Amino acid sequence: MNRRLFPRSSTLSAVLSLALLAVGCGSTDTTPSAPTPTFTFGFVNDSRASGGAAAKSNGVSTVVMNAIAKDMVAQNVALVVFPGDMVTGEVNDSALLGTMFDTWQGALAVKPLYDAKIPIYTTRGNHEYNPLTFGAANPADPSLATYKTHFPLIAGTTSATGAEAGLTYSFTYKNAKFVAFDQYANRTASFNNTLYAAGSNKGQMMGSWALAEVRNSTAGVTFVMSHEQLWPSTSHSDCMANDPDSRDALVTAMGAVNGTFLTGHDHMLLTGTVKNGTAKVPMIIAGTGGGGNYDYAACPAATCGAYSGPATFSLLKAISLSTNPTFGWVLVTVYSDNTWKAQFRSFQFNKWNDATDVSLTPITASYSFQSSDF
Repeated sequence: MNRRLFPRSSTLSAVLSLALLAVGCGSTDTTPSAPTPTFTFGFVNDSRASGGAAAKSNGVSTVVMNAIAKDMVAQNVALVVFPGDMVTGEVNDSALLGTMFDTWQGALAVKPLYDAKIPIYTTRGNHEYNPLTFGAANPADPSLATYKTHFPLIAGTTSATGAEAGLTYSFTYKNAKFVAFDQYANRTASFNNTLYAAGSNKGQMMGSWALAEVRNSTAGVTFVMSHEQLWPSTSHSDCMANDPDSRDALVTAMGAVNGTFLTGHDHMLLTGTVKNGTAKVPMIIAGTGGGGNYDYAACPAATCGAYSGPATFSLLKAISLSTNPTFGWVLVTVYSDNTWKAQFRSFQFNKWNDATDVSLTPITASYSFQSSDF
């Protein structure tokens, strides 16, 4: 009788496969597990005083910041980043400035965060630096010692040295590295915030330490924060575009380490993408801590000067209306696959700029976005 014989290797393979299936070990499903959240953090800035008399106190938009602080605690954030313009400031009186910082840190503003032991990481804004009062270069800056006293470095941070000591720093939390840099400490008498061409104010808005900290990041995702935004608008032509060499180098560095730029200065919620060659970086502006809103518009060349470098900006979303401003903060969730998702948790005054009515609309997640959107 003729029998059809299978090659030995085929027979053995078939037998092994059947055996594995019989004991439930033959699955070849390689579907990756869904990424899991690793931590959340809060982000906002620009809480200097605005609105009706009852909405503010001693240079701080206390009603807005207190509502934000309480919601951050309720959302159980691990940390908060606040890159500047805590107070109106710009006073040639360090004691008075100190009382403004006291108000910002006190019960009327962000004390709920301190009570919950949630660390707040800050950088100076222009209202802490006093440029309008004293000019760009101010070696006798009365804000410096007062700022450092009220906002000492938090344990676990690594700081720059020299003029940026205690002002520029970095830290790592879970799978993220944060780099915070001061944009004012290195300014000289030659600084000009109307220049945009390559070579303008070179290195005066960002020192080499911060750039190196970004470049050597080994974290899965890197967040960089400072007060003035990367790209100009009609409401703020003074920004990192005044030092385009530093700005473009920073964008390139962030593009190589999965970087995102967190900033303020413009009083609005704005998201967009800054590109420099192949580098593509999300920029989030959250200047919604109480200082009112500006109306967003792109900055024309007549206002913002000439820039012929490789960097470009594309707008994703702007929430800004000066006549009825939107306030709030950004809740960021970082995931195990080094992506992030965010929601803008916002509210308005029922009667904006009213002298006595400080009632607010409910806080809602009005806009959601994520790292893949950019």
